[in-house]
Amino acid sequence: MLLFLPVTLVAQEVALKGRVLDPQGNALPNVAVELIGRGQILSEAKSDRAGQFVLKANGFGNFTVEAEAPDFRSVTQPITVQPTGNLEITITVSRIASLIENVTVTADVNESDVLSPDRGEKVFVRQDILDANPGHPGAPVSIPGYPIETASGGIKAPQYFAPGVAGDHGESIAQYIAIGSYLIPNNLSANAQGNGYSDPNILVPEVLESVQVDGGAYNVRGGNHSVNLAATYGLRSRLDPFIDISGDYRDIDVVAGFSPSPNSWMAFSGAYGNGFLDRLEHRQQYKLNGERLFHWNQHKVTLLGIGYYGTSKIPGLVPIFHTSSDDANFPNLGDTIDPRQKDQTHTALIALNDVWQLTPSQQLQLSGFFQTYNLALYSEFGQGLIRQSEFRTVTGESANYVNKIGEHLSLL
Repeated sequence: MLLFLPVTLVAQEVALKGRVLDPQGNALPNVAVELIGRGQILSEAKSDRAGQFVLKANGFGNFTVEAEAPDFRSVTQPITVQPTGNLEITITVSRIASLIENVTVTADVNESDVLSPDRGEKVFVRQDILDANPGHPGAPVSIPGYPIETASGGIKAPQYFAPGVAGDHGESIAQYIAIGSYLIPNNLSANAQGNGYSDPNILVPEVLESVQVDGGAYNVRGGNHSVNLAATYGLRSRLDPFIDISGDYRDIDVVAGFSPSPNSWMAFSGAYGNGFLDRLEHRQQYKLNGERLFHWNQHKVTLLGIGYYGTSKIPGLVPIFHTSSDDANFPNLGDTIDPRQKDQTHTALIALNDVWQLTPSQQLQLSGFFQTYNLALYSEFGQGLIRQSEFRTVTGESANYVNKIGEHLSLL
């Protein structure tokens, strides 16, 4: 019996308890822990929610414990296993694993195709453009080098204009919203004021991926609108879930977005504000943008929907007068001429683009859009309320056939 006793002790299993801690001393769960001896893995375990683990050793002596924690560098720690009285193993990860990502983008300024032949175009990606008026009406982003003007202080459409050009309500600015390879014209040729509008205020800024600017001369696609400038808004393919709430004692802005599926996204924006003047604006604007991509055999279909509603008291057109004013034209009128001054606009846009890949070298694009636009404006410029309103519907269709006959020859 005494001869067999050492063999029994060697075969005895020893339980080794331990904990894994992060650099701040907090418990670290889901860490893979291994007991290694003579170059082999003898036991494996994972730490629980309290960072605790148990390893089993079938012998005594010197071993190594190795821990692999997500987002941290691996930790190797030597230990000595005894028949009894083993202390709890404490493993502390101290360094975050370095993350190396490589992104390679190649482009040739001389590359062009039959649908995009203009080499004078400039593209500004999202990192190069700034939110222009967070929480306020106006253009969603600021394009470097292109100033912007907004009619009145309410929610009417803002307009870009080229330097040195009197961009009267966007009349000479061609503006597009790109869904796939289809460019939706976002110009209204005339309104109650006799000018045209190019209104980017319908877009939630976070859905924009890029802005392409063509500073060249007349563009046949945009007609008279593109005498001075053409701008195309490119949209994202997906949105990481987000919600942004900002405000002060007179204004509040809420923006949220997410992707219900890998091929779709939705974004919402709501804002209420009172501006900076004593006369409160009671400005409200709401935006809803969404896009969905479908794949059916050789068809790649993109569906875009946009809705917008805004209303305001137009404080910028309301002169401020004190009750003791000496002006004979405005006796005892207080702080406003006409409190009925206001503007209101709403629009809805739905667009569909179908890219049909007939053969590897032939493609048919069928596209269309439907848009409604409403403007109601009550303005007081002196001694009378001027009312103007309009409601319009705009539709458009497009069909393009492209056959790439050879490397240097395409048929459109």
